[in-house]
Amino acid sequence: MKQFKIWLKDGLIKGIKLYCGYEHYYPYDKKYQKVYDICIEYRVPVMIHTGDAYSSTAKLRYAHSLNIDDIAVDNPELRIVMCHLGNPWIADCQEVLYKNSNVYSDISGLVVGDFGLLSATRYVSQINDLLNYVGKPHRLLYGSDWPISNMDSYLGFVRMLELDEDSYDLMMSRNTKNIFRL
Repeated sequence: MKQFKIWLKDGLIKGIKLYCGYEHYYPYDKKYQKVYDICIEYRVPVMIHTGDAYSSTAKLRYAHSLNIDDIAVDNPELRIVMCHLGNPWIADCQEVLYKNSNVYSDISGLVVGDFGLLSATRYVSQINDLLNYVGKPHRLLYGSDWPISNMDSYLGFVRMLELDEDSYDLMMSRNTKNIFRL
């Protein structure tokens, strides 16, 4: 934690990611409050793995989207990024986004490798539903999870979303610049 504070103070890092699911702790476990307090102090976001895991030893109950609500409510000044839209619990992710103005999500890690037509169509539908529920993508971030996911395939997928120019710019850059103070 001491080194983390130094890196934050020196601007070498812009946030921290917790790997809930891979680590067998809920994101609202008291052991993480020190991390949240430091993120609040230095005004940086915490990114939290949500959803499916790329390991058979991960425990999914720790990575469920709804777990983020507790942190958001208890730490309203903390900016939280739910990684991977909580996939497969995208509907739960969208409710947490809708309810908590300090929560954001990225669209990374939805597929391993390339999007096929079936997976792209399914995720386009789910993300468009999320945007209709939450509103403009003012709290949605681009991400691919490269090298696990193919960057060109991800960019093609994003072009399939029903985004106007302003919404596309929000998701692809402005939201990230704002959240991470870049």
